[in-house]
Amino acid sequence: MPEPSTHSKKLQWKWVLISMVLYAVFYLLPLLVLANVAGVLAFVWLFAGIIIIAGVVGYLSKEVTIVEPAIAGAGLMVLFLVGSIVFIPRQINMQAAIVATGITSVGVFLLSLLGSWLGERAQKLWRPKPAEVAPKQ
Repeated sequence: MPEPSTHSKKLQWKWVLISMVLYAVFYLLPLLVLANVAGVLAFVWLFAGIIIIAGVVGYLSKEVTIVEPAIAGAGLMVLFLVGSIVFIPRQINMQAAIVATGITSVGVFLLSLLGSWLGERAQKLWRPKPAEVAPKQ
């Protein structure tokens, strides 16, 4: 008997929001702390943190959520640009900031796709499968 698919064709906005919160708390905050304390560790976390957090989201969700963490990561980079424009009092070159945000968003999107795919693979391999119910005779 074929295994029922838990993949939804619709985008699961709940997991986009959960991913965005996880990125804000467990990615951006440690990155800000590490940047002031240990530059090399901050550089490693810059890339590894995205993959790890997207993997955690992919593992924790019951459904298949590969695109959702990627959308959240790219959205977080856009929010970071908006926050930089609003809260940093210096004059910034808008064209350069938009280009840099676009490039960063694509990179974060791709790293998040990798991480969430790894999380889904881990979920498939490590999460115990529910016991199959034997048909009554």
